[in-house]
Amino acid sequence: MKISFSATNPCHVYDQALSLFELGHLGTFFSGYPRWRLKPPAGMSVVPVSSRTLVTYGFQRMPEWLRPPDDKLFRWQDRGFDRSVARRLTCATSDMIHGLPGQALETFRRAKALGIPCVLNHASGPVAQQRELVRPEYERVGINLEEDQPMPAEWMERLANEMELADHHCVASTVVREQLVNDGVDPEKIWVVPYGLDEALFEKREQVPDGPFRICFAGRQSLRKGITYLLSALDNCANPDWELHLFGMPLSESRADFANYRGPAKIIQHGALSQADFAASLRDMHALVLPSAEEAFGLVVVQALQCGVPCLVSDRVGAKDLIRPGQTGDIFPFGDVDSLGDLLIKWEQNRVQVDDRFPRSASAERLVSVSGQISGKDESA
Repeated sequence: MKISFSATNPCHVYDQALSLFELGHLGTFFSGYPRWRLKPPAGMSVVPVSSRTLVTYGFQRMPEWLRPPDDKLFRWQDRGFDRSVARRLTCATSDMIHGLPGQALETFRRAKALGIPCVLNHASGPVAQQRELVRPEYERVGINLEEDQPMPAEWMERLANEMELADHHCVASTVVREQLVNDGVDPEKIWVVPYGLDEALFEKREQVPDGPFRICFAGRQSLRKGITYLLSALDNCANPDWELHLFGMPLSESRADFANYRGPAKIIQHGALSQADFAASLRDMHALVLPSAEEAFGLVVVQALQCGVPCLVSDRVGAKDLIRPGQTGDIFPFGDVDSLGDLLIKWEQNRVQVDDRFPRSASAERLVSVSGQISGKDESA
């Protein structure tokens, strides 16, 4: 079976595609990134459809107040990418096509005409449920979510049409699986395939590092990520020799939460780093915290565990499926500052090395296995 993917950026599916290529099950990877940026191995079928993606990410380098709204930029990118992929899709190299929500409507219509099964690969949960989960965070700082991040009716219709066309749904966590079931999707049509990663890049550290207790947060510093609760926990429990290291883009919507922080822990902003530089920094951390209000998976959790770093995540983080409480990290109720503070003290006093592994090959093998449900074959044999 040849499984193809379409995605404007590599995100989680590129690692799956690389491993499928190694297993001999990759069809084509339709990419919004140019080929030179992906650096695929020789012989891997990559079809770049990158003009709008280059423009969109070019704008991301500009100050937030100068660039067009992100939602409009990314929808413009996704529509154009989808149309271009649909024109290039053929039966010759694709027995199945995976598309991402918002990027797959025309692709799926073309696939249906060709008799190619369609899989909607969910990097996040259903939009309406996402927004219900994060709305209180915006209300807390006086932002009207509908005005700040409007969801046009035509875009919601597009997402609904993609759901109708999908033969199956691929998710990385039981969190998103439950959300899709709540939306009326047949549970038998949902595949849970947790993400893996490049073990050579996120190499296991040799030992727990010395020095101050270093806490890591990684991702866009948005209200959705629940950073205010991490800062509040540090206000209550931190010592002066604790450090909070933040990796990723700061956003204006969370500026007030940082301005209100009065805790003793030192806050260190690193900005966005390359994957290699981030992996090196991650190995120097003692704990990763992901306190999100809504998080379909959270690949950074896998990256941290793979490097040997324990993880503390809210119960709304999809990657909680991979946490072994008390051994590789802990799970706390979203927004529960006291519980998070207690866990931070616990893990500061009990610094450990995590030994779990999450090779991307295992994720790809799982995907090949469940894909056999469509063909009726045991593709893993």
